[in-house]
Amino acid sequence: MVVLAGVALVSYSLGSRHSRQELAAMQEEVDRLTQAEQDAAIVKRVSQQMEDIAYQQKAISDQQRDRAEEQSALATRNAIRAEMESRAAREAEQKANSAAEVAEKERVNAQRQQMIAEEQRDEATYARNVADTLNRRTQARSLAVSSQVRREAGEPEVADIMAYASWYFLKNNRGNQYYSDTFKSLALATGGIPRTRVQDNGAVNAIAQIPGTPGQCVAVTNYGEVEWITAGVSAGNKTLEAQTLLFNPVYDFRDVLVKDGQIFALSLKGPLCILDFRGKMREVPLAAENYFKIIDQGNALILAGRNSLTWYVDGKVTGSKSLNKTLSSLVKRADTLCLFYADGSYAEMDADGRMEEKKPLVPYVVTASHYDSATQCLLVGVEDGTVYPINKYNRVMETLAAHKSRCMSITMLGDVIVTGGYDKSVYIWSMDNLLYESGLTFEEELKQTSTVVTKQPVQDNKIPTEWLIPVDYTYDGWTLAVCADADGKTVWIGTSSSYVLTLNSSADDMAAELLGKLGRNLTEQEWTRYVGASIPYMTFK
Repeated sequence: MVVLAGVALVSYSLGSRHSRQELAAMQEEVDRLTQAEQDAAIVKRVSQQMEDIAYQQKAISDQQRDRAEEQSALATRNAIRAEMESRAAREAEQKANSAAEVAEKERVNAQRQQMIAEEQRDEATYARNVADTLNRRTQARSLAVSSQVRREAGEPEVADIMAYASWYFLKNNRGNQYYSDTFKSLALATGGIPRTRVQDNGAVNAIAQIPGTPGQCVAVTNYGEVEWITAGVSAGNKTLEAQTLLFNPVYDFRDVLVKDGQIFALSLKGPLCILDFRGKMREVPLAAENYFKIIDQGNALILAGRNSLTWYVDGKVTGSKSLNKTLSSLVKRADTLCLFYADGSYAEMDADGRMEEKKPLVPYVVTASHYDSATQCLLVGVEDGTVYPINKYNRVMETLAAHKSRCMSITMLGDVIVTGGYDKSVYIWSMDNLLYESGLTFEEELKQTSTVVTKQPVQDNKIPTEWLIPVDYTYDGWTLAVCADADGKTVWIGTSSSYVLTLNSSADDMAAELLGKLGRNLTEQEWTRYVGASIPYMTFK
């Protein structure tokens, strides 16, 4: 029993435990199912919410699609409208371009017409200017002649105004103020061309300026005369006064030089005579020769004969050099002595006396020469009267057909060349008035190293300048000597007929002087009578 009770107790205990386990398992299953149900309910609610959201999003998407379709339709309509507007714009652009082309053609045509009109106007203006200019030039020449006639008729006041008007019209109308009659009328209006005759009628072979003393010179003759000449003014007219420092027919003076207050006069057969301005003289004997030129070489003098050179230094002859040819002319050119021979050949000698034969500068016999240090221009005159200006590069710049026979003497004042010759004439050439064949100016010609033309004359619508008409003065007697005064504008002239003369080589200077002495203007009636109604009335004072 007890065993059975124990077994029963054990069996009950086991069964109870098993039941509790099953109950616990069932409870867990119930709890699991309950939780699953709860989770399912939550999932269902979430799913339903998600479905609702999906429906809402679908509705929004449908709205957006509908809006997009509306926008697309609107864009299509706008694109169609834009295309139509673009097509209209292109058509408008094409019409505008066509109109612009027409306008451009019309503008170009208008410009062309304007250019034609301007050219015709310029041509008309040019033609009128040419006509007016030529009229004034012609009238200027007529006035110059009339001025001289009025002066001879005893009307100096009118003659002065006409002389100035002649210069004025030429100067301001690109004419040549060195036109011969104009120049002469100016000379007469400013005191004339004074002259004096040496004491014993010898031929004036040479004239020398007195350095630093304007208006004074020394002239020598082939009759042994040494004259000290001074320019002055008396009663409004220019005068010359001569003082004889030496007269001895034994001498035949051919050249003269004033240096350091002394006068050096060279006789054809010698001697060299040295004088002061009180007439005191001493002789320096020379070897037999035909002397004709004195060259100043600083501390020495070179006395040139036809076949030799003699040096004079510190009061005495220091040496001589024989030449194997006969000289026709010579001149000092900077530090070089240029020797021109009677056979047309040419040589140069340096300061140390070394000589070298060179190619002739011109293919003719040179009879007169002069060197201007200011322009470095060498001037040579030849036996047929032609004068050649040569620059420092030995370029012959121009041919001046000066004299009808041998050129005897040349000088230069600024850009003005003055020449004298056996044709009894003095010619004045303004180098700035020359129309050089090269087309260059005188200043440009001085710098040219080549004989090749480097600049063609300008061929445009400018009123042409005139070719130089040189001033020509003719005297009774050969023009043997011309010399520039220390004032840089006056020229001294010596003739074979015993006269010494002076003239102003500057037309502009004489015009300025004349303007200062004019007492009045021409009246309108005088203007019409002498100048003419075609030129408007002018006053000069």
